[in-house]
Amino acid sequence: MNKTSIFAIILGVVLISGTLPTQSFADVISPRQQMKLDFTAEQVICAEGFVKITKNSSNKVSCVKPSTAEKLAENGWAKQLSEKKLEEIKNKKLKKGESAGTITKIATLKQQGQASTGAKASIGGYSYIFEACGTTKLVKAPEIYVTSDSDTKSVKLGSPLKAGSCYTSSVIIKAADPNSISAKLLNKGGVTEKISSLETQIADLKSKISEAKQKLPNKNDKTIIPENTSEIVSMKKELKELQNQLQRYKMVLYVPPNVKASKIDLPKSLTGKPLDGMTSDLVSVTDSVSPTGSNNPDLKRFNVVFEACAGTQSVRLPIITVTSDSDSVDVKLIDRIIPESCQVGITRINALDSDSIATSISGNSGISSQIQSLETQLKEMEESLANKRSMLGDFVSKKLTSETEPQVLKLTLDISELRTDILEKRVQLNSLLLKAQ
Repeated sequence: MNKTSIFAIILGVVLISGTLPTQSFADVISPRQQMKLDFTAEQVICAEGFVKITKNSSNKVSCVKPSTAEKLAENGWAKQLSEKKLEEIKNKKLKKGESAGTITKIATLKQQGQASTGAKASIGGYSYIFEACGTTKLVKAPEIYVTSDSDTKSVKLGSPLKAGSCYTSSVIIKAADPNSISAKLLNKGGVTEKISSLETQIADLKSKISEAKQKLPNKNDKTIIPENTSEIVSMKKELKELQNQLQRYKMVLYVPPNVKASKIDLPKSLTGKPLDGMTSDLVSVTDSVSPTGSNNPDLKRFNVVFEACAGTQSVRLPIITVTSDSDSVDVKLIDRIIPESCQVGITRINALDSDSIATSISGNSGISSQIQSLETQLKEMEESLANKRSMLGDFVSKKLTSETEPQVLKLTLDISELRTDILEKRVQLNSLLLKAQ
């Protein structure tokens, strides 16, 4: 066997093993699954400890170990690594990380009605009940790797694991010997840290935008500083990029390990009727820079400041349409508008006559209802999951009886189903938020 053949075999093993639980592939789904969510190669996110590389012949991306990335680049399979990528590899080699929590067995109960025939007659389904505890880091999507003498599976627990806190949960797994079942937490906290960093950057930028908007004129003041307008527009662009990155992270974070991303029913449309009671009004229209790409010398560009107000309902990510005699612009506001309050927005638009500029509520503003509906469903499901985990903890803290054991087994099934539903709803919500940005 020649060198090339040996390398090809090793490469195949490396790329396949990168998706196995034994590689501690926690937090995010594989690159292939991400591409099924319509992520571009540039948008693909790698799990903690892995490095993204691009195949020379096809421009497809893979997530591999740092040492593997170097070898693939040296052998010409992957594109040459940039100085930035080499520095990333160096940092990941130095930072191995430890598990962000522990999993401790409480009890193992055989599921009722689990029977097999033939050679595997002794294999049955078991409820493995455990206590999950966080150490020094928050884990947004704790993922455990459960093994037995007959089965292996990865399970995302559905609820964040806070540093220094614990909760009781369970998982269903097949085994011949229940004593062979064990579980460990895969997360090292790196992806959670990245998400927390993005959330901090977004909060800081929103604060800066809010401060800059305080300097905008009110309805009775027609003066405006163009530099201030440009600064707000620039910050809003940066904010959108950060928000998009955050929503992508959250989408790939919450896909259940046993669910194909392409099978999740993601929102296809953003259409809907505007919410009752929502209004918008112009605050000021002032000259901006000359329009680009126009042959009409009479066409001018204007800075537009407007106010969007909610009625009795809260509005998420409202969209305001600004029109003129020559142009139309949809403006997606960056934050929630609480009931009976307003938010200031800003944009630029081309017009022949500034008096033709007007604002209206976009037909797509109905997306607020879709987002709120998903958030309400998630809140109810998360409360239900917390209650069922608490009940499970109460039951197993006492000696189980013939009366309580069936209740514990039913709770285990309920928790398993709720967990998957919650994760899928989170993917749907973050997909919707991503489309709305």
